[in-house]
This record gives sequence, structure tokens and C-alpha cells, in this order.
Amino acid sequence: MTEKGLTRRDFEELFTGFEKRQDEKLMGLEDRVDGKFRGLDEKFDGLEGRVNEKFKGIDGRFNSLEGRQDEKFKGLEEKFNGLENRVDGKFGGLEERVVNQFHVIAEGLTDHIKLLAEGHTGIINRLDRMEKENERQHLETRALVKLSFAELDRRLSDLESQMKQMQEWRKNVEARLQT
Repeated sequence: MTEKGLTRRDFEELFTGFEKRQDEKLMGLEDRVDGKFRGLDEKFDGLEGRVNEKFKGIDGRFNSLEGRQDEKFKGLEEKFNGLENRVDGKFGGLEERVVNQFHVIAEGLTDHIKLLAEGHTGIINRLDRMEKENERQHLETRALVKLSFAELDRRLSDLESQMKQMQEWRKNVEARLQT
């Protein structure tokens, strides 16, 4: 038994029949979905009407609440304005006292700074005098050391010459003793 292969025409017929069946199924599905949406539209319209009625009642209550809140806020605003005026009066005097106290403290600090500057000037003058005195003493000490060094050098030279004389005298004495 040999199998006969499907031709292009066979495939076209199969697909055409398949497409028709699918189109019919799709049309039926569209009709059912449209029916369901129509039912939902009717239910939504009824629900929308009930919600609108509820909101009308809520709007009335909200307007009433808003009116009462406005009255309370007006009362609070009046109290706040009275309190603000009293606080402004108290702080107005406080500001003036703080400024006066600041000026007093600033003057005191200025006096202290002047005293410190005078003390600093005195210390600088004293350091200058001490520096000059130290320099004078240093020069004096150098002169004394130089003088002492010269004296020591002279004495050392004297001792060396005396030593030479003694060595010569000793040589002379030894030379006499040996003869």
C-alpha cells in the first residue's frame, strides 16, 4: 500500500475549512462577551446611581462638618491673635533689654582689651630693656674673658720662659757636676 501525499490544494482546503470553523467560534465568543458586557453595563449603571445618592448624603454631612470647623477655626484664630499681641508686647521689651545688655558687655570687653594691650606694650618694653641689658653684660663678659685670656697668655709665656731658664740652669748644673 502506497501512501499518497497531500497536495497544496488539499492543504488549502483544510486551512479554509479550519479558518471558517475558527471564525464561527470567534463570532459566537464575541456574541457571548458582548452579552456579558451589556449585563455588566446595566449593573454598573444601577450601582452608579446608588453611589451618587450615597455621596449626596455624605456631601451634606461634609458641608455641615466644614461649617462647624470654620467656626472653631475662627475662634482659635481670635485667641491666637490675642496671644500674639501679648507675646509681641513682652518680646518688644525683651529685645530692647538684650540690646542694652549687649552694649554694656561690649563696653566692658573693650576696656579689658585696652588693658591687655597696655600690658602687652609694657611687657614688650621690659623685654627690650632686658635684651639690651643682656647684650651689654655679654659684651662686658667677652671683654673680661678677653682680658683674662690675655693675662693668662702673658703668665703662660712667663712660665714658659722661666721653664726654659730652669732647664738651661739644670743643664749647666749637670754639666758642672759631670766635670
